[in-house]
Amino acid sequence: MQNRSVVKRVALITDRRNSQLGDVLRGDLRDVLGGRVEIVSYFFETLKPNESIEADVVLVTTQSKALEIQNHVTEARRILVTQRTIRESDAYRISAIPSGAEVLVVNNLPETTMEMVALLQQIECDHLHFVPYEEGMDCSNIHIAITPGEGKLVPPSITTIIDIGHRCIDISTFIEIINRLRIVDHSIDQRLLRYSQHNVNLDTGVNRQYKELFKRNIELDAVINLAHEGILVLDNKGKIALHNRALTEMLNLGDNIVGRGIEIFEPEIREILTQDQSHEWLVEFKERSIVVNRQDVEYSGERSGSYFNFQETTYIRQLEQNLSRKLRERGLTTRYSFSDMLYQSSEMADCVELALRIAGSDFTVLIMGESGTGKELLAQSIHNASARSKQPFVAVNCAAVPENLLESELFGYEAGSFTGALRAGKPGLIEQANNGTVFLDEIGDMPAMLQSKLLRVLQERQIMRVGSSKLTSVNIRVIAATNRNLQKRILAGEFREDLYYRLNALSLVVPPLRERTDDIFLLLDHFLAEQNQSHLKFTPEARALLQRYSWPGNVRELANVANHITLMAADPVTIQALPSYLVGRAETFEKEAAVLRSRCGLARAREVLNVLYDYCRQGRKAGRNSLKDALSDLEQPPTEAEVRGVLHVLGELGLARSSRGRQGTELTPQGTQFIKWLRNRSNTQPI
Repeated sequence: MQNRSVVKRVALITDRRNSQLGDVLRGDLRDVLGGRVEIVSYFFETLKPNESIEADVVLVTTQSKALEIQNHVTEARRILVTQRTIRESDAYRISAIPSGAEVLVVNNLPETTMEMVALLQQIECDHLHFVPYEEGMDCSNIHIAITPGEGKLVPPSITTIIDIGHRCIDISTFIEIINRLRIVDHSIDQRLLRYSQHNVNLDTGVNRQYKELFKRNIELDAVINLAHEGILVLDNKGKIALHNRALTEMLNLGDNIVGRGIEIFEPEIREILTQDQSHEWLVEFKERSIVVNRQDVEYSGERSGSYFNFQETTYIRQLEQNLSRKLRERGLTTRYSFSDMLYQSSEMADCVELALRIAGSDFTVLIMGESGTGKELLAQSIHNASARSKQPFVAVNCAAVPENLLESELFGYEAGSFTGALRAGKPGLIEQANNGTVFLDEIGDMPAMLQSKLLRVLQERQIMRVGSSKLTSVNIRVIAATNRNLQKRILAGEFREDLYYRLNALSLVVPPLRERTDDIFLLLDHFLAEQNQSHLKFTPEARALLQRYSWPGNVRELANVANHITLMAADPVTIQALPSYLVGRAETFEKEAAVLRSRCGLARAREVLNVLYDYCRQGRKAGRNSLKDALSDLEQPPTEAEVRGVLHVLGELGLARSSRGRQGTELTPQGTQFIKWLRNRSNTQPI
């Protein structure tokens, strides 16, 4: 929809015998008002008695002329007496006249002569004594005359004539014209500002105010027109009070729409503009999707209008892409989401289902699992499925950063806090994650001193930089992860119990690979496909070995095995193409299983190992009585002698370690790996 601008008309009426004045005033009007008004010239002498002047503003040069012209104008309020001033360069010439000198002021009429005297006094040339010239008066004692283009009227006795030319239109008259015509055009503001810089204004104080006003209007115009979104302000009468260029381009409107009503908008937009509640709408407009937001405009507690913001969804998506790019450049983005997770086991399906539910909340999360199970992948997926997905994701490995640097990395520091600090200081990783997520990996290895500071972050959502006494509020979600037994570390005094419960608002346990054997070959095929080796097949022996292996390094170790298989390039993949440590460890476990089978029975040994493993995960040792009690629920519980015999063989093989006295028995690292291997083995063949 295109609106044609309505051109306003200004009539300029001057004396025919003083045509130069008319030319000067027309030039001033053109310089400032440009093509926004039509300037029509009339002469007093040629006006017919019944002639009507059709114009929005009628300009005359004197008050007496305003009275004469009333019969030619339909409304007297349209008549405006032009206030005129002089150029700054002429003012400098006048100010150079010696103080106290008598100066003759010469003009064509007594009325205009007195106006000129008043003007000279008003522009602070009060160091001179001005004498209005009347024809025939004695001027023999006066040597200087000032005249606005009427040099021919100056007495011959005057030796110095300062002809300042015809006076120009004062800025106050232009302001009055603009207000009467209701012109809103910032290009006119700019031209008027330039115009005023070369002229002396009748009120220098007002001049300064006008200049400041115009400068601010120009700045406002520049700022709102830099915005990509459309801006619209309606007054309480539903008239357009303000808009920017983006709005007119977006909605295909004309430029001169200030003061017009909402009828110029299309129906789907007009319906929104009639709403009186602050809200957000999505409107389809000419194959564009536009988000419109409305807010009240208030002044002194009273509603003065409505503000509307128009954003195209394409621009919103562009903003999101720019944010994502900047976050990537700073390393504050994620790489993984739930769609990247590969699994078919029920154990992992339950874990992912719980993680998805956790993502919908904003609570702190503690992810527990062995090294290499994919805790960070889950943390990134939770972040990407949360309401903070467009905000930073900052990962911190609490075990990888030296203790003396971890505090400044996490919390930042002020300028000059320590030797080598940046001169301007530095925000910490938690501060950089504001509005997003902080992932604290290996939280179980965080130094005790920093645990108390982290506790404050979780409690108050506030941080304090190193070397500062100022608290800074942060809006973050914390996801922590650990492969350590935090309860065991709490008992050992190595981890704060109150921090543990703050972190464990929601807990997520990632099952190890040995407990999700259905996923082993699904993941292995994925890793091989990444290296264009998806065609490889496995012999039954190789598959059985990979299924029985305990995978202490979990998925990370499986990825390394895939690299080894790719390097060997054997098809089909045999046991010989697998890493030798896999085969060697499996052979060792087979031998240990054979010893247990022959000396105490592998099934009975496994029952004891299961109890020891459960105690090990709890950070405890098992005594003989507690072992006997734990095994008493079996269909055929072992005798005390059988338990003692199993513990003896486990000790000889280095799978368990018994302490003297009543301290009990615990699994060795080798025993932990053996029971894991044994559990996997039982899934593929009977014991």
